[in-house]
Amino acid sequence: MGSGLGGISHGARPNLFIVGAQKSGTTTLANWLMLHPQAFMAFPKEPGYLAFGERGYRFPDGHGRTSPAREWVVTSHGKYLGLFQKARADQRIIGEASTWYLAVPGTAERICREFPDARIVVILRNPVERAYSAWCHARRDGLEPIEDFEQALDAEPARGESEFLLRYLHMGRYVRQLRPYLESFPRERLLVLLFDDLRRDPQAVWRRLCLFLDIDPELASIAGHARNRSGIPRVRLLQSLATSHRLKHHLLRMLPFDLLSQLRHWVEKRNLRPFPPLPVAAHERLRNEYRDEIVELGHLLGRDLDHWLMPSPQARDDISLPAPGSGSTDY
Repeated sequence: MGSGLGGISHGARPNLFIVGAQKSGTTTLANWLMLHPQAFMAFPKEPGYLAFGERGYRFPDGHGRTSPAREWVVTSHGKYLGLFQKARADQRIIGEASTWYLAVPGTAERICREFPDARIVVILRNPVERAYSAWCHARRDGLEPIEDFEQALDAEPARGESEFLLRYLHMGRYVRQLRPYLESFPRERLLVLLFDDLRRDPQAVWRRLCLFLDIDPELASIAGHARNRSGIPRVRLLQSLATSHRLKHHLLRMLPFDLLSQLRHWVEKRNLRPFPPLPVAAHERLRNEYRDEIVELGHLLGRDLDHWLMPSPQARDDISLPAPGSGSTDY
């Protein structure tokens, strides 16, 4: 995809990019960092500028067509830099978290060229679970017109560049997406996390993230700040309000982020009905589709990912995580 990028050379500059993968915990990581006094995270979370440049991105509209970019997609370098101008001098980490950046070709090289000293964070989820979670999310937000998950997978070859968010198989091809970052950035400035670890021990992931960023993990409490729920809205208007970036921008002027996050969780917990579990046949299809990819990724990362290849009766459709020590299983 062409970028149309202008020069970026003045003012506060980002030095952290959480690049994906989509539906793998990036919102959780960004929300945690928003609570840390030594970090500044851009709002909106996913400006997407370094993937799409000035031409932006046209979203699928849920009816097989596309609509103009949503309000959070930034299409000028001036506005992009403006996202970071409120960072304080004592905030050593200045970042954003556009999940487009892992999947869109050329983005790693673009980030390296514009911000050569940046640190990159990647978090990956079992691509079988991720694909179904992404479909659930697209259905929740009215982007996906196909009501059956396997039919949506069948439609993928016919979906073009503007519908890449709905290309659920493609978005889980992590090896080809990671290689440009491994080639563009030194290993000490690239952190690859796994959603499994985030789900099992969020405090350990938080400490590892802070160590990578050279900030003190004790300066922020992450308890209860790990939610990005998917489900079928009982009242679609209420869900649209809960996820509106424009409304959130206005509310943040009056309410602290902590309170606003809890308010959205309260609304979604009552308004969203859970999606049905991933059918066994679809799980088997995806497992076979990703088998070689998962083996290669395990070798690339030096991690044992054999559990991603185990038969599983169902995949979770949201990534709500328990507060540390809460005993919750609401993932």
